[in-house]
Amino acid sequence: MPQSSQTPTGGPVDVIRLEPIGRFKQAQNGNVRAQGIFQCSCAGVKPTNYVDDEWNETKTFVPRATNGQIFPWNNIRLPTFVTPMRYNITIHPNLTTLEVKGQVSIEFHVEKDTQFIVLHSKNLTITDKMVQDRKGHNLRVARLLEYTGGEQLYIEIKDKFRKRNNYTLNLRYTTKLSRDFEGFYISSYISKDGERRYLATTHFEPTYARSAFPCFDEPHFKAKFKMSIFRDRFHIALFNMPVVNTEDVGFYMGTGLLRDDFQESVEMSTYLVAFVICDYSHLNNQTERGVSVSVYTPPPFISQASFALKTAVHVMDYFEEFFGVPYPLPKQDLIAIPDFATGAMENWGLITYRETAILYDPIETSTAAHQWVAIVVAHELAHQWFGNLVTMKWWNDLWLNEGFASFLEYMGVDSLKPEWKMMEQFILDKTQPALALDALASSHPISVTVHDPSEIEAIFDTISYSKGASILHMLGKFLQQETLQNGLNDYLSTYKYSNADTKDLWNVFSKHTNQSLEVKAIMDTWTNQMGFPLITIIRDENEIIATQDRFLLTTESVNSSARLMPKSKYDYKWFVPLTYFTDKDQENIVNIWMNMSDVRFEIDPDVKWIKANVNQSGFYRVMYDEAVWIRIIAELRKNHTIFNPADRANLIDDAFTLSRAGLLNASIPLELSLYLINERDYVPWATAIEHFQAWSRRLSESLAYKLFLKYMRKLLTPVTKYVGWSDKGSHLEKLMRTDVLSTAILCELNETVSQAKVKFARWMNKNEPVPPDLKEVVYSAGIKYGGPNEWQHCWSVYNTTGVPSERKLFLKALGVASDPWLLQRYLLETLDPNKIKPQDVKIVLAVVAANPEGRLLAWRHLKAYWPTMQSLFGNATFMMGNLISAVTAHLSTPYDYYEVSTYFSGMNVGSATRALEQSLETIKLNINWVSQNEEDIYTWLIDYLK
Repeated sequence: MPQSSQTPTGGPVDVIRLEPIGRFKQAQNGNVRAQGIFQCSCAGVKPTNYVDDEWNETKTFVPRATNGQIFPWNNIRLPTFVTPMRYNITIHPNLTTLEVKGQVSIEFHVEKDTQFIVLHSKNLTITDKMVQDRKGHNLRVARLLEYTGGEQLYIEIKDKFRKRNNYTLNLRYTTKLSRDFEGFYISSYISKDGERRYLATTHFEPTYARSAFPCFDEPHFKAKFKMSIFRDRFHIALFNMPVVNTEDVGFYMGTGLLRDDFQESVEMSTYLVAFVICDYSHLNNQTERGVSVSVYTPPPFISQASFALKTAVHVMDYFEEFFGVPYPLPKQDLIAIPDFATGAMENWGLITYRETAILYDPIETSTAAHQWVAIVVAHELAHQWFGNLVTMKWWNDLWLNEGFASFLEYMGVDSLKPEWKMMEQFILDKTQPALALDALASSHPISVTVHDPSEIEAIFDTISYSKGASILHMLGKFLQQETLQNGLNDYLSTYKYSNADTKDLWNVFSKHTNQSLEVKAIMDTWTNQMGFPLITIIRDENEIIATQDRFLLTTESVNSSARLMPKSKYDYKWFVPLTYFTDKDQENIVNIWMNMSDVRFEIDPDVKWIKANVNQSGFYRVMYDEAVWIRIIAELRKNHTIFNPADRANLIDDAFTLSRAGLLNASIPLELSLYLINERDYVPWATAIEHFQAWSRRLSESLAYKLFLKYMRKLLTPVTKYVGWSDKGSHLEKLMRTDVLSTAILCELNETVSQAKVKFARWMNKNEPVPPDLKEVVYSAGIKYGGPNEWQHCWSVYNTTGVPSERKLFLKALGVASDPWLLQRYLLETLDPNKIKPQDVKIVLAVVAANPEGRLLAWRHLKAYWPTMQSLFGNATFMMGNLISAVTAHLSTPYDYYEVSTYFSGMNVGSATRALEQSLETIKLNINWVSQNEEDIYTWLIDYLK
C-alpha cells in the first residue's frame, strides 16, 4: 500500500504520495464501513451530461489535491482539447515482491493554447516527469497535482502549450501488482507437481488502465501503443501485438532478465490494452487469411484447449465474411486466467478468459459447459469488431459493445454447430431473462447516463447485454438478414478505428432501408426508455384490437405506480413490430406495425385463436382474453406441435409472468402446464422448469408447497422416462436430460432419486465413472439424500480435480445438502480464498439461497461477513451486487423484507445500489404474489390431484 498523504506547503510537487485506497467512511447510520472505492462526492452534484472544458466555478464542491491545494480541474471527464496519439510503455513487474516499475511517454496533440493538461492515474507514485515539445526541448513543469477522488493528474507548465502543436509527456512511476481482479494484478495456479506458480495479468475495462500506467482513460481517446516488458527467462510475455525483438538485459537482483519489444498496435482505447507475464503452454492454428490464432493455458490444462482453438478459427473466418471487414491484427491470442472476475475480456488480439469459459475436456465436460465455451469464445471474437474496431464514444452506450456481442455470439456458434439450434436457445438465454429484469420499476434504459467509475460498473448487467441483444434480434427480424448484414458492414467501415454512438448506428440502418423505415425513431423508443410493452389482444367479432401499455411487475395499483415511474418523453409507448398467426393459417405470419399506438385489424370470423409474437422474436409480452387462453390451452393439450418449440416456450413464459404480475389467475398457467405431460422439446421444458422452480421456492413456507411438488412429479414422470439415463441423443436432448433429471431430484421424484443414488454409490465406492451430462444429477442426489460422508467425499474430489468445469459442478451440487449444519460449514468455506476462489463465491451463495434449507443461512452469512466480502472483492463491486441479488432473490415474507431493508439502510453499497433496489423490489413482489395466489393454487391442486 502506498504511503498516507503528507501535506507539503505550496510549490511544485516532485513525488506524489497516494492516500490508502481502503477508506473508512462514516455511514449515515453511524456504522463505520470499509469502502473499496473512494466515492467522488462531486458526482452527486453534476448536472446531467455536464462535460465542459471550462472550469465551472459555481460548483459548491472544491476538489483538493493530495498536497491540500485546490485541484484546478473540477470535472470527472477529461478536457477534450488534448488528444493522445501514441503511448510508449516500458514495464517491469516483479512477481515475487509485487513491485512494478514503469515508464510511459505519451505523444499528444493540443487543440488550443493552454497551460495545463489533465490525465488519469490511480495508485501510481510518480517519481520523474518531463514535458517536451516536438523539437525535443524540455518545458518547465510548474505544478503536478493529483486528485485521488477523480483519479486525475494535473500538469501545468511555466509557459504555454501552443494550439495545434504536438508534445511528449514522459513519466516514471512505481506501483504494486494488485490482488484484486482489476488493473495489473497477480494470479496463480497449481502445477502438476503441486507447486503454486504465479503470473501477472491485466483487466482494464472499464476504468483500470490508469492503475497500470498514467493515461487518458476514456474510450474516445484512441491511440497507438508500443510496449516493452522486462521478464525473467522462465516466463513469456504477451501483449495485444506480436513480439518483434527480445534483448538480453543482463542481471537484476540476481536474475537474468530479458526485455520483449512488441509491434506497435493500431489505434485503440486504453481499456483494450492487455499484457500477461506467465509460464504457459500454447496451441496454434491459422485462419483462412493467415491470421495466427493461439490458445494459452497453464501447462496442466493444455490438453483442454483444442476445442476453443477450433471454435476461434472457425468463428473468425465466419465474422470476417459476415461483416465484410478483415480482422486487422496479425494474431489473435486467447488465454486462460485462473483468477478472473467476469467470464472473459475482449482485449484486442489478447483475449483473457476465466478457465471454465475456455477449457473443454471431452470426457469430463458436460454439454452445457461445452456450449458455454463456444458462446464465450464467439462473444469475445464479435467484440474484435464491435467494441474494438468501432468503440462507443462513452460508457452510456456500453450496449453497443455488449448487446451486439451477446447477439452475434449466437450467430457465430450457430454457423459452427447448426444442430445446436442456437437461435431457438436465444429466447431462453437472452430474451426471457431480460424481460424478467426489465419488468421491474428499478430497471434502467439501455442507453443510460453515467459519470462516475462506480456508475459505469453498475451497467454491465442483463439490460446492456441481454436486452441489447434481444432488441437487435427483433431489429434483424424486421429488417431481414441482408439489410442487417449490409448495415453492419457499412457501420464498421465508416467508423473503424474511431468511435460511434447509438444514433450513428440507426442512421446507417435507415440508409440501408432506403429510408423506408425510420430506424432511429423506431429504436429510440427501445433504447431511451426502460421497460417494454404488454400487448393486449381483444377480439370484437371479426376485428382484433391490440393495445399497448408498459408492463410492470408492480405491487402498487396502476395509478400509484405511474408516480413511481421516471418520466419518459415517449410516454412508455413503443414502435412494435407485431407478428401473429391464427389457427386457420399457421404458415402465414402477418406483420403489423404499432406506431406508438394501438391498432385494429380484421381476421376471418371463423378464427378460434390467435398467437402473437411469433417465435418470441419481439421484446414484448402478450395478454389474450380468457376465452382465447382457454382455446390455446385446449389446442396445446390436443396437439402441441401445432406451435413450434419457441412459440410454446413463449406461451409458458407469458402465462406464468402475467400471473406473477396479477393480470392472470394462477389457474391459467397451471392449466396450460398440463400439456407438458406430452412435451419432449428442450426450450419449452427449460422455460417451464425455470418458472416451476421459482414457484416452489416462493411457496416453500405455504400450505400448497407439498402439493405443488407432487404436481411437478406428475408432470415430470413421463419426460424422465423419455430422456432416460443413457448418455446419447442430440445436443438439445442432452441439455434437456440434465435439466429434467436435476429438477426431478429437487422435487423428490422417487424413481429418479433411487436410480441416481445407486449411480452415486457406485461412483463413490467403486470409482465407476459418471457420464458428463449426468454428473450434476448424480452428485446432487448423493448430496441431497446423503449425509456428511457423501458431502465430504464430493468436497474432497472438488479440492483435487484438475478440470475447471468439474469444480464448478461440485460447487453447485454441494449446496443442495438437506442438512443445515453441512450448509453452514459450506458457507464458511467461502471465506478461504484457497478453498473457494473469490470469483466462485456467488455460485455457492446462490445455490444455498435457492435451497429451502439454506435460504436464511445464506442471508445470515452475507450479513455476518459483508465487510469481509467487500475487502475480498476489492473494488470489483459489481460482484457485490451479484451477491445481494443471489442471496435475496427467493425471500418472500414481510419479515425478510424488513430484515434486508433495515440491514442495508444508510449503507453505501457503491455500484451495487441498483442490484439492492431490484432485490428489495423482488422480495416485495414475492410477498405479494404468495398472498394473492396461495389459496387459488392450493384449491386448483387439490381438485386436480384428486
